[in-house]
Amino acid sequence: MVRIFALLLFVAFASAAQAGQPRTMMDCFNEAGRTYKVPPMLLQAIAWVESRYDKNANNYNTNGSVDMGVMQINSLWLEPLAEYGIEQRHLYNACLNINIAAWILRKQINEVGYNWQAVAHYHSRTPERGDSYARKVARVYFALKRQREEQQQKQQMLGKQVAER
Repeated sequence: MVRIFALLLFVAFASAAQAGQPRTMMDCFNEAGRTYKVPPMLLQAIAWVESRYDKNANNYNTNGSVDMGVMQINSLWLEPLAEYGIEQRHLYNACLNINIAAWILRKQINEVGYNWQAVAHYHSRTPERGDSYARKVARVYFALKRQREEQQQKQQMLGKQVAER
């Protein structure tokens, strides 16, 4: 498992470097979603709730831990991530942070199923904190989904208008 995770991260960064083009955060959400089989839009919703897409965000928790980067990876993950050569400073790379979050979310999905409880566990195992968090993410997720559907409808309407001319 360790080698697979490290290989996936290496391939993701190598392919972007070969393309010679800077990746957008959206590219990172899409890439992480494909790699870990989680909806990119769900990752976007989590990022919005966690940091409002701020790759340099920090949050100091009452238990002494720190949440870092766009997806607010908690410092408690630093020990398991060290096995992959990932250090605290790496968590401020937005694409790596998003990929790590997708990996963490996939672990939760594998444990409890593909449901909102997995999202709750991404944040906290304490039911009231996790459930509240999952509801926030769900609201953002469904708002993003509606927004995308509206944009698609507008594009379809414009396409029909152009075709009719």
